[in-house]
Amino acid sequence: MTGCRHHTGVLLFLVGFLLLAPLTAWTQQPKSGGTLQVAWEADVAGFDPRLSPGAQAGYVMGNLFNSLVSIDAELNYVPDLAESWEILQDGKVYVFHLRQGVKFHDGTDFDAEAVQWNYQRMMDPAEKALDAPSYSLVDSVEVVDTHTVKFILKYPSATLLPVMAAHAFGFLQMSPASYERWGKEEVRLHPVGTGPFKLAKWEQNRTIVLEKNPHYFKPGLPYLDRIELRIIKEGVTRVTALRTGEVDFANAVPFEHVERLDKDVKVQVLRGRDTLRVNSYFNQARAPFKDSRVRQALLGYGIDRPAIVKTALLGLAHPLWSFVPSGGKGHIDFAEQFPYDPNKAKALLKEAGYDEQHPLRFTLMTHSAEAALPTIATILKTQYAKLGVDLTVEVLDRPIFLRRWQRDRDWDQILGVSGAAFDSYQLSRVLDTRAGNNTLNHDDKQVDALIDRMKEAPTEAALLQAGYDFQRYVTERMLTCGIASLPFLQAARADVKGYVHLHGYKVQFETTWLDKP
Repeated sequence: MTGCRHHTGVLLFLVGFLLLAPLTAWTQQPKSGGTLQVAWEADVAGFDPRLSPGAQAGYVMGNLFNSLVSIDAELNYVPDLAESWEILQDGKVYVFHLRQGVKFHDGTDFDAEAVQWNYQRMMDPAEKALDAPSYSLVDSVEVVDTHTVKFILKYPSATLLPVMAAHAFGFLQMSPASYERWGKEEVRLHPVGTGPFKLAKWEQNRTIVLEKNPHYFKPGLPYLDRIELRIIKEGVTRVTALRTGEVDFANAVPFEHVERLDKDVKVQVLRGRDTLRVNSYFNQARAPFKDSRVRQALLGYGIDRPAIVKTALLGLAHPLWSFVPSGGKGHIDFAEQFPYDPNKAKALLKEAGYDEQHPLRFTLMTHSAEAALPTIATILKTQYAKLGVDLTVEVLDRPIFLRRWQRDRDWDQILGVSGAAFDSYQLSRVLDTRAGNNTLNHDDKQVDALIDRMKEAPTEAALLQAGYDFQRYVTERMLTCGIASLPFLQAARADVKGYVHLHGYKVQFETTWLDKP
């Protein structure tokens, strides 16, 4: 199998809003120059592709760095730093043919040795790279020649391309010389990639400024001279800045402002696939939640998802049962299997030993960074009360929520919003009991076996089927579940052109231009 493998993705689903047409404006000739002012929802902890956490950091880094492979708006795999690739030995060997003449921002060459170095750094245990587990199936990376690099896997697997293209923002390539110069601790402050933009200035909690890379390897791109990301944490302030023209573009638009923005003729609301999700699960280190009947009662039959979508999410989301959002690859709809049925939920709870004489009491923990979450929590409290369940709701500041969720693990039920999910395999890392990130605290080894089946699926079709089986097993036992699928909402003024909405998997401005005098 030679050349670039372009896979047919699911076509972009347009719901409610005009997506790409207003910004693409193919009949107009793009203009070069100008500064794009962006209302950005949060600051970052740095710009190290291996170690800097958080979606906002990943979105910025997608403009500073490139991966070997990327995705387009229809979720097809497309060339990036690799102009083509071959998949050999039934999926055990991947050979990437790299673009020639590409330079890092510091003037050093991007080549096969740089790719090998980025892999070796990621897999160095001392680095503790966030994306290392996704590449554990790689046995070695070999330099074939200056512009050819070979990934040899431990077994045939179709997971490498989606991991490189869309998981954790991709296999972003850093200049080895920059790491040698700045070291592990400081390189996050001095990002050197091959991307369309370079970091010009970062004032913490104020602004991140990117400037054009004049030597970008894609001819004619980028069009913009600069991008100024203004850190504006309050959603209403971001929206106000956009409507008044103080900024040109707003990231992470709150749901409650969509209707008003949609009526503004000077603003375009951008909504892609439903790739985000409101999700919930129980701490299975605690006795009541080890019982699948309790989980099925409370997360399956005991939740009126359509009511939550209508009331708390203003009808801008869709009910979700799976942990894979409806816009992701391989989503299964479990609506018929888990209809809202309070009587069935009460019967399951009684089988498990909980009734009016012995009520189930526990606490749900959520945060207020997403405005809808406290409302959803209150609705769940009311719906659970109909089952005879006494729920206490804790609404915390997000940093405290994250600490208690991931480190302390002193909670009963979690309610949160998770970032864009590409497929079942991407989400398996939080369910693997062997990976150290088992936030559910479960001990079901069948989950691990199903994860291994996905890892060892040699073709895309086999990976999809293994993902279906994994999704069914997890959802039918309600180990974790979704409450609603959400779109990644952005908005731009009418003179912003050429931006491609990538559904929250990436936020990239390399084709964006301003139609201003």
